[in-house]
Amino acid sequence: MEINSINPSGINPVSSGDQKDILDTLPSDDDLVTKINNWKADSKNFHEELLKKQKKSEEYYLGNQTKKDRVPGHLSDFVQNRIFESVETIVPIITSRPAEFLVKSPDMSELGVERAKKVQMTLANKYEDLVVPQKLEDASRSALIYRFGALKFFWDTDTDDVGVKYIRPQRLILPNYGGRFIQQGPYVIEKIDMSYQEVLDFFGEEVAKDLVAMSKTPDNAEGDISLDKRVWTIDEVWTNWWRAWKYEAKILKKEVNPYFDFTEGSTKNHWNKPMKPYILLAPFSLGKGPIPEMSVVEQAMPIQDGINSITRIIINHSAKMGNGAWLVDSQTMTKEEADQIRNEAGIIIYGSGVANSNNLRRDAPPPLPNYMFELWNGLTRSLDNLFGIHSTTRGEREGKETARGRILLKQADLGRLDYIVREIDRGVKELGDGWVQLMKMFYTDSRKIKMLGDTGDFSVFDMGAEDIEDGAEIMVRSGSTLPNDEVSEADQALQLWQQGAIDPISLYEK
Repeated sequence: MEINSINPSGINPVSSGDQKDILDTLPSDDDLVTKINNWKADSKNFHEELLKKQKKSEEYYLGNQTKKDRVPGHLSDFVQNRIFESVETIVPIITSRPAEFLVKSPDMSELGVERAKKVQMTLANKYEDLVVPQKLEDASRSALIYRFGALKFFWDTDTDDVGVKYIRPQRLILPNYGGRFIQQGPYVIEKIDMSYQEVLDFFGEEVAKDLVAMSKTPDNAEGDISLDKRVWTIDEVWTNWWRAWKYEAKILKKEVNPYFDFTEGSTKNHWNKPMKPYILLAPFSLGKGPIPEMSVVEQAMPIQDGINSITRIIINHSAKMGNGAWLVDSQTMTKEEADQIRNEAGIIIYGSGVANSNNLRRDAPPPLPNYMFELWNGLTRSLDNLFGIHSTTRGEREGKETARGRILLKQADLGRLDYIVREIDRGVKELGDGWVQLMKMFYTDSRKIKMLGDTGDFSVFDMGAEDIEDGAEIMVRSGSTLPNDEVSEADQALQLWQQGAIDPISLYEK
């Protein structure tokens, strides 16, 4: 469960030039309800349209494409789902390796370097323990399909440590203005589903009773459903300065941002200013707002429709080629007898004169023109170019390819994917900064961190808030999540050896 008990007194927010919602006290419940309702009203049209686009993109990803459900039964409804194939080729590639955290200490003394290394190892440990690669896979897939992916970091009171989770984009309401990054916008609204027991544990008995009372109607005094099955969809609203939970016209709870110490002169902050605990992966943005205007799947859908349409024509035509028209002379058999002719294997056609090809024959329809197949090939190449994924990267072979040629083709694809990896690197850096902020606030006591070394041995060290120095810089090595191309590295090593620019040991290692 996320922390819900931080409520500092004497709020004195720091100043921030890009944040207008600076308050010395929390707004009243009525003001909060009005503010949140206005935010939701402002974004209603945009998000309703966005949900339609996201649903259509999801349908195409799942294979419900090119009006498949409207195709008559006697025609092919074939779908060659190149969208799914491309997305599921990209996601493992861009998340195949763990991100490499780097921590730069402001103090270059031996103690400062040692503390920076502790923070760096702790971040790497949390990255593995919290299965961040799997969450990055979900967020990256969402970015390709739904325009953006979302992660949320938090302080987990159950484990008394940092946490992170993936959030479906459909559960978030974001402004369609304010700039490229989520911290520049005024709010984030997350829709969370809570059972009665979760409401009781999180908000307390009084709030739980209020929600039950709000669920009752004159026609159903006991409530619309039993408590053990009742689920409320509650708005969790974040700004940089506060968060609140709202259900209908009632504020269930409100508090200042629990992940920032507002005490004047505090030494518990890694951040320079309070921030929302959300991270967006949105690699195709034009910068108008945090949500991009298009996803790569949306761009691919018209091309996918063309591929499916031409393939269905080919299949339908092939079916006709296998069941050509019968030409029957009236002197050979009656109309009733001719109607009995079918296409089953081993069919026997009996009648006077049927052995005479002039009286009975079968004509196949003319073959399709070559431009149909050329068009299909062109659309397939266009879709591969759009995703930056070609046959070599998918592990296929086309024609005669040299090893060197395959390496160059694969490197070109990885170059195209690098821009998505840069977005992931930025997101992982924000996650590292968020975790360090939480550690500096809540690691009041040192704790043991167990780390698996490169040689397979475990090392144990103590980590506390005092190990995080003011001004420590969290970085992620650029492109660290892209896989190593071992074949390419070996080929380069051979070239360097031939030029006398590499020693035998390095050549052997490569």
